[in-house]
Amino acid sequence: MTRTAHQRAAIPRAAAFGAKTLRAALLLPVLLAPSTPARPSESLPAPERTALRALCLATARQPPSPLAMEIAATALREHAAFGGHVIGRDGRLLVFGAVEADARRDPARGLEPAFRQVMRYWQTLGPVEGSPLGLRSGEDGTPNLPLATALERLGRADLSDTERQALQAAAERAAAVDVPWSAAFVSHVVLSAGVSRSRFAASMAHVDYVAEAARRSRAETGGTAHSALYRACDPLATPVRPGDLVCLHRHRPGEAPPAGRDGLFATLLPGLASGERPVWSLHCDIVVSRDERRRTAEVVGGNVLQSVSRRMLPVDRRGALARGPQRPDCFEDRGPGPLCRPESAAWFMLLQATGPD
Repeated sequence: MTRTAHQRAAIPRAAAFGAKTLRAALLLPVLLAPSTPARPSESLPAPERTALRALCLATARQPPSPLAMEIAATALREHAAFGGHVIGRDGRLLVFGAVEADARRDPARGLEPAFRQVMRYWQTLGPVEGSPLGLRSGEDGTPNLPLATALERLGRADLSDTERQALQAAAERAAAVDVPWSAAFVSHVVLSAGVSRSRFAASMAHVDYVAEAARRSRAETGGTAHSALYRACDPLATPVRPGDLVCLHRHRPGEAPPAGRDGLFATLLPGLASGERPVWSLHCDIVVSRDERRRTAEVVGGNVLQSVSRRMLPVDRRGALARGPQRPDCFEDRGPGPLCRPESAAWFMLLQATGPD
C-alpha cells in the first residue's frame, strides 16, 4: 500500500487511539481481567472530593516544575525522533507521519526505523526476555514464540550475517506491531526525563501508574504524605499543565461502570486506589503545552494510529478538558470526516505532576 493509500485509510480513524484496542490489549497478561469490569464499591466521599479538588487546584495555579517541563520536552523530542502524526483539534489527521511498522531510515535527520524506536521504549522497561513481545502465527492474539527466544535461535542459526540481521529485524518489527506499546511510551518518556522508579510506577499497562496516582490522592486527602510524582485529579475540573498526563478508558458502553452522580472520576478513583480494576483498557497522553487564547492543550501519545502522535484537545476557559457529548458510536462510525470529536472520549483522570523535583 502506498503512503497516499495509507493516509486515505487512516483519516476516518484519526480520533481513535490505535487500531489495536481491547482485542490486542489482551496480549498483555497484566491486562487480563474478567469480561466485565468490577463495579466500584463506592464513589469518592464528598469531604474527600472537596479536599482533593482544593489540592489539585492549588497545584494547578503554580507553574510546572522543571521536572514536569522536562517530561513535556522529552515527549516532544520523541515525537520528532519518531516522525509521527499530527492530529487537529477536531480529530482530523493533519500530518501523516511514520507508523510502527515502517523500516525506512532518514540518516540526515538522525531517525531510526520506527519499529526500532518502539523497541527502545520497551527496553526502557527491562530486558526483552521479561516483556510480552513475541511472534504469533494465529489470529487469537497469543504469541506463539517469545521474541527473546526467536532472536536467540536466529543468533545460533547457520546464516550469513546479512540473512541473520534481516531476520532479526523482521522479528523485532513483527513483535513491535503485535503488542500495544502506548504505556511503554509514556514510561519511557517519564523515566528518560529523570523521574525515578520510586516515584513513578513505570509499566506496560497504563492502569498501574494510574492506580499509583489514585493511591496518592486518597493518601493525601487522609492526611498522609505520598512520594509518587503524580496525583489523580478530575480532568474536567482541573487545569492541565505541561508534564501532566490525561487518561481515558476505551471500554464500550455497558462494559465499564457508568459515571455516577458525582462523575466518572469520583466513581472510578476509589476502586483503582484500592487495587480493583473497574476499568483496565486505558490510554494516557502527555500534556506538552496549553494555549489559553485558543483554548487547546497539546498532547503527545504513543500507539495513537500506530504512531507517536501530537494532537490538540479542547479545554475550557479554566484550562480543564472541555466536556463533550458522549457518542456511543464514536469508535464505530466509518462515514466521512473524523470518527468523533476528541472531547467525546471517556477522559476520566488527570495525572497531575507535583513537586518538588
